[in-house]
Amino acid sequence: MKFSYQWHRYLGWVLAPLLSVSALTGVTLLWLQPLPSPQASPPTVQEWGKALDRGMVELASRYQTAKADLVDLPRGPDAPIRVHLRMAQPSESGWAEIDATRGTAGELQPDNRDWKTQLFELHEHLMLGEVGPWVLRASALLALISITMGLRVWLRVRRLPARSSWQQWHRWIGPFAILPLAMMLTTGFVLRSPELANSALSAIAGGGSVVPPPAGQAASAGQRSTLGQALVAASVALPQARPIRIYAARGGVLRVRLRVDEWNPFGFHSVYLREADASVLRIVRATEQPLTVRYLNVVYPLHTGWLPGNQGIVAALVARGLWTLFALSLAALSLSGVVQRFRKKSKR
Repeated sequence: MKFSYQWHRYLGWVLAPLLSVSALTGVTLLWLQPLPSPQASPPTVQEWGKALDRGMVELASRYQTAKADLVDLPRGPDAPIRVHLRMAQPSESGWAEIDATRGTAGELQPDNRDWKTQLFELHEHLMLGEVGPWVLRASALLALISITMGLRVWLRVRRLPARSSWQQWHRWIGPFAILPLAMMLTTGFVLRSPELANSALSAIAGGGSVVPPPAGQAASAGQRSTLGQALVAASVALPQARPIRIYAARGGVLRVRLRVDEWNPFGFHSVYLREADASVLRIVRATEQPLTVRYLNVVYPLHTGWLPGNQGIVAALVARGLWTLFALSLAALSLSGVVQRFRKKSKR
C-alpha cells in the first residue's frame, strides 16, 4: 500500500503536465476534423481528379520550385484537397488547400506558421523534434504504471474521509478517467512505437513477408502523368475502396492509399502506378500489408474516438463531447494531484 502510494504520488505530479497537454491538444485536433453532414451529390473521384489537376497547375505556376510530396484527399463532404509542398528551404515548406469542386488553390501556409501544424507538433512531439516521441513513449508507460498504483490505492482509501476538497475531487474523478485514459495511453504508445507493435503481433499471429514496392523508372517532365490521372486510375483498379492519400513518386512509381472500411484491420489497400502513364503496376491488398498497417486502421480510430461507419452528426457530436469530458477530467485530475503534492510539501 505504501509503495503504491509513493509510486503514484511521485510519478503523477511529474507526468501531469505532459498528460494534460497531450489530452487537451488531442481533443482540440479532434474538434478540428470535419463533422459528417449529408450532401445531395458528393463529388466523384473523377471530379476530384480534375480539381486536383487544376489546382496543381495553379500551384506550379505560383511556386515554381516546389514539389508535392503528399496529397490528402477530402474525408468530409465540404473538406478541401490538401497538398504538402516541399520547398528548397525547409522553413518555407507547407500545406496548400485546393477546392475539391472548383479546383481553385489557396495560399501556401508554411509549417512553421500554420497553427494546426504547430498544434499537431505539440501533440505528437511536444515541440522536441525527434526526441519528442521517445519522451511520450516513456510517459505513457510510466503513466500506465501510475494508473495501476493509483487504482490500488483508491480501492483501499475510497471509504476513508478526504482531508481536503482537492483530495475528494481527485478521488471522484480518478475511477471515471482511468478507462479512457488507459485506452488513450495504450493506443498512443502503439501508434508511436510501430516497430514494437509489429514485433509483438508477428510473434502472436505471424507477420508474413512484406511485399516490396515495384521498381520503376523516373519519368521526364514531359512524360509524367498528372496526380489526378493517377487518382482516377487507382480508383478504377479498386472501385470498392475510397482513396485517402497520394504519395509522391519514388523511382518513377506513385502510390495511392485507399480505405475500404473503418475499424477493420483489413481496411487499407495500396495501388502502385507508373509515373509516366498512370498504369497500374501492383495492387497491394490489406492482407499483404504489414501487421502495423493493418491494425493501424483499428488502433487509430480508438485513439481518436472515431465511431465505426458513418453514424451521423449527432453521434459524432456525442462522441466528441465524451472525449472532451475525458480530456478535461484528466486535466482536472492532474491539477488536483499536483495541488495536493505541493500542499504537502509546503506543510513540511
